[in-house]
Amino acid sequence: MTTKNGIIHADGAGSHNYRIASIPADGIGPEVVDAAIEVVEQLAQTLNTFKIEFTHIPWGTAYYKKTGRYVDEDVLETLRGYDAALFGSVGAPDVPDHISLWGLLLAIRGPLQLYANVRPVRTFPGTQSRLRDAKIEDIDWVLVRENSEGEYSGQGGRSHRGQVWETATEVAIFTYVGIERIMRFAFQTAQSRPRKLLTVVTKSNSMRNGMVLWDEVAAAVSIDFPDVKWDKMLVDAMTVRMVNNPTSLDTIVGTNLHMDILSDLAAALAGSIGVAPSSNLDPTRKNPSLFEPVHGSAFDITGKGVANPVATFWSAAEMLRWLNEEKAADALMVAVEQVCRAGILTPDLGGTMTTKDVTKALSVFLYSNCIQIRLFLNSNSTPWNMIFPEAMTSHISPSPSTSGVLPIEIGSLSTSSPNKSQFFGSSSGVFFVNTVLRAFADSHPESTSHLSTTGDTESPAQPSVNDCIAEQGDDVDLPAENVQVFEQDHFGNSVEHPKTYGRIQHGLGRPPDIKTAEELVTTYFKLWHPIFPFLHGPAFLQELESFYTSDVNQLHQTAFQNRNDTRRAVLFQCIFNLAAIDRPDIILPPESRIESITSLMSLLGVLSLRTEIPFLQALLAAQLYLMASMSLQAASIVGGTLMRKVCHAGLHRCPHRYSQLSLHDCNIRKRIFWCVYATDRYLNHALGHPLAIQDSDVDVCVPGTRELHKPVLHDAHTTEIVRPDREILLHLPEGHPDSLQYSTRELHGLENSIPPTSELTGIHGDAFVSPRHSGEDVLASYIGYIRILGRALELFHKSIHNRSIQNGDILTLKSEVHSWWNLLPYELQDLTVTTNLPHSPSRESEISYNFAPFFTIMYQQLILTINRPFLSLNPATPEFRSSLQTCLKASRTIVSTLREYTQRRQSMSAPGILSSTWMSGLVIAFACELKAYPSNRGILEIETCLNILNTMGEQWSNARHCHAVLNILSSNLSSQLNEETDARQRPSSTPRGQSLQSHARRTRSPKSRGDWSSEKRQRIQNSEAGNSFDFLGNLTNQQGQFSNQQFNDPALDSMFHGNGVDTQGLSKINELQWPDVFGHVSWEALFQGGSEHMENTGNTL
Repeated sequence: MTTKNGIIHADGAGSHNYRIASIPADGIGPEVVDAAIEVVEQLAQTLNTFKIEFTHIPWGTAYYKKTGRYVDEDVLETLRGYDAALFGSVGAPDVPDHISLWGLLLAIRGPLQLYANVRPVRTFPGTQSRLRDAKIEDIDWVLVRENSEGEYSGQGGRSHRGQVWETATEVAIFTYVGIERIMRFAFQTAQSRPRKLLTVVTKSNSMRNGMVLWDEVAAAVSIDFPDVKWDKMLVDAMTVRMVNNPTSLDTIVGTNLHMDILSDLAAALAGSIGVAPSSNLDPTRKNPSLFEPVHGSAFDITGKGVANPVATFWSAAEMLRWLNEEKAADALMVAVEQVCRAGILTPDLGGTMTTKDVTKALSVFLYSNCIQIRLFLNSNSTPWNMIFPEAMTSHISPSPSTSGVLPIEIGSLSTSSPNKSQFFGSSSGVFFVNTVLRAFADSHPESTSHLSTTGDTESPAQPSVNDCIAEQGDDVDLPAENVQVFEQDHFGNSVEHPKTYGRIQHGLGRPPDIKTAEELVTTYFKLWHPIFPFLHGPAFLQELESFYTSDVNQLHQTAFQNRNDTRRAVLFQCIFNLAAIDRPDIILPPESRIESITSLMSLLGVLSLRTEIPFLQALLAAQLYLMASMSLQAASIVGGTLMRKVCHAGLHRCPHRYSQLSLHDCNIRKRIFWCVYATDRYLNHALGHPLAIQDSDVDVCVPGTRELHKPVLHDAHTTEIVRPDREILLHLPEGHPDSLQYSTRELHGLENSIPPTSELTGIHGDAFVSPRHSGEDVLASYIGYIRILGRALELFHKSIHNRSIQNGDILTLKSEVHSWWNLLPYELQDLTVTTNLPHSPSRESEISYNFAPFFTIMYQQLILTINRPFLSLNPATPEFRSSLQTCLKASRTIVSTLREYTQRRQSMSAPGILSSTWMSGLVIAFACELKAYPSNRGILEIETCLNILNTMGEQWSNARHCHAVLNILSSNLSSQLNEETDARQRPSSTPRGQSLQSHARRTRSPKSRGDWSSEKRQRIQNSEAGNSFDFLGNLTNQQGQFSNQQFNDPALDSMFHGNGVDTQGLSKINELQWPDVFGHVSWEALFQGGSEHMENTGNTL
């Protein structure tokens, strides 16, 4: 016989066809046993090296109530017909426990002589020990329980029932043979483990017969195992040792009662009793062994679908190991670890997943990693952890050109009720956010105890991780009486207003005065129109002028006129309010503001019924306003409607193919389509949603680039009849291998309508080519960025069933990113182009807009998007280290560009600016925490991100949430840096508190909405006092300089005691643990109570 991982098994390969008795029994037993059977069958199908058949046996409380027995009379002979048994749990609330236990489980263990009960315990990656300071490797024990005698021998009785002197005896029986065989098994188990350490649990100080014999036999058996170090511990003292000094333990052996209790304690300390397995073994193999989870029936969660199946999975793995399917067992445990590491956890471990969620994730993992698993099985010498690296095993098929280490990110689904759920996909960054928080949690458990990634919340005053990604928007249904068609006097007559849209819509607002309107429209065409030129400028301005110069507010009665009034109101109000976001110097009157997202959305239904170009433009204007307001989910809903409407109108097909359209019509149709395409890509990247349209569905060339299509015309003067197949070929773009070499364009004198060029670009080209027309270069350049972003989403963030990442695909994508940047027009790259006008509110409208900082940020964001998935890997891998440094460089470039961007008063609401700021700060904090970047430099750059988020927080709540989280991470780094500095400088003549006071502002707590204006007033007062600030609010005089590179707040100094993650500990910092990796801790604990609580949070960390 040999031993592995604490389990003794027979030498030689066993049968590859196994018959397993399935006994789900009671409580949550059927739920977890069914889950285990599903996973084991998937494993057998994946490996194709053994066959396994489960036979259901209906023993349990239901069987007892029907027959009066928990098991058949021939229970032993029935079980001996199987190779092993997988058991669930026994017990029901309406049956006394001693009847159910002795009727089923103990009726099997004793008679079959399953005398060795083995219960391994450890903390899984992605979960957290209940011991505050315990590391993941601190609890790795094997508990061996004597399973056939002792206190559970069933000897004793009761007499004088009903009398006051009624007597009961429970006799504990200890035999030499029983003790000797379990001690020998325990020593062999300890001998097989690396530490060769055994602790014998006893109570011989008070139990002077059986326990003394127990101690004597242990000493006698130890002589045969000189390489095993062993000690003896009283059972009551053992509980203290397990809590206070877990690393001093390895293999533990005890009596039936003692280990029954201690094993439950051990499981709870490791994380949850829901992950604890149990093997009831007959080491002689004369009888089949039985495998079961430790957790029991769990009546309180029975039927709720949230039982943790991990304990049963682990029990099934130990069953496979007992059946000599060693590598199959290893593969199953790798899958369990990966699922836990990914944060797919049930509520007992702090997650929100169901039993089915965990089971499905495990099955998908086994199915998707079939190649790696079979490679592992076919290798006789390669250990499993070389093929499945620690902290990384992706759902992605390996590329033969790589080492098999491939990235994976997954999304997060939160459910606050059975009918309400919310999903953010992996491209949104939710996976990486948790990776960073997990890294900080390992070394700063006290300070990060406020953080979690659970997304479930009903109260708007309790923001979750999702609130850091996107504003949720108002969710208020307006009563019908709040919507008025016309203003009326008390006689019921319509009342004229100096200027209205003809229809008064609650929450949409009135048009501002003409001077304000002119300034806002000018701002819009400077900031937004170059990127999203869906409007025809002269036509829009003509309609606006006509509206403001008309003397009478006409009240239309026809359905179309009413719809057109709604279209005009939505278009104008969205343009005005969108421009006002970036013009703080213009005070838009309250009556001109869009006060309700709900009311705006209710009007869009009217617009979506039409496919005319003006109605599509109004929908696009509403979508841009929602994007700029960070109501991304609402904007995504509008985007879905827009994508359907452009298809209904045929805008996804090149208009130049159709002779009935003028060149002007073709141009505006192309611009509208590409604006819809761009917003779709941006929103789906931000929210992690699938792309609404694929590039393969589009044959529209980008405005400003070469037009590859020609009109298909029929000359009325020619008698030539064009065959149908030939007419189809006329529609193909130039350069297509099947296209005709001529067209009828020349017949109509159109050969010069489109300038010739040798540049192949647009949707048909393989690489982005610099646009020809400078007037449309911003749009064409942005479309190039958006197209590459879409390809990145398709490569890294498709359904895990369909992801197939080859190394060549990654290199191709990277080359496209750099090619796009290198071919951008020079004016979109040059950050030195600026204006000499002073930056004063009065001259705001005169400041020229430079798009170079925007495109620089977008370029670095593409680099982050492509490299960020690799940060889910084991930090020891070269892929992780390379990607971390690449992301760090991109983040630092974004931060430095943001300084320039904000100094020039560029649009902070432009798509991608907020997410780039937030993600850059996280990357820098992550690198500092892993000791891959100096903290003293990183804190400075994170401070820039915080100040920008601080400014953004005046308008967007998700910016405030991002600020709050990033501020805590920065405080952790500052605290750690000061501790290291103090350690190097002790003894110091300066009290620590004094060295921190000048830098209290750098670790400020998140502020409520009311605090933003008060901070501005404080800055003005400081300026009057002689303190000067730069544009981000940093002190520029000596008082604001960093003394000794310390960045701490004395109020926080005593709160944070996290130590840095040293190089040896990098293997512990792994991929994102979603949706909840911090156990009982929640995001709600950080953000409870809205802005008021956000202020208090900073004082109580």
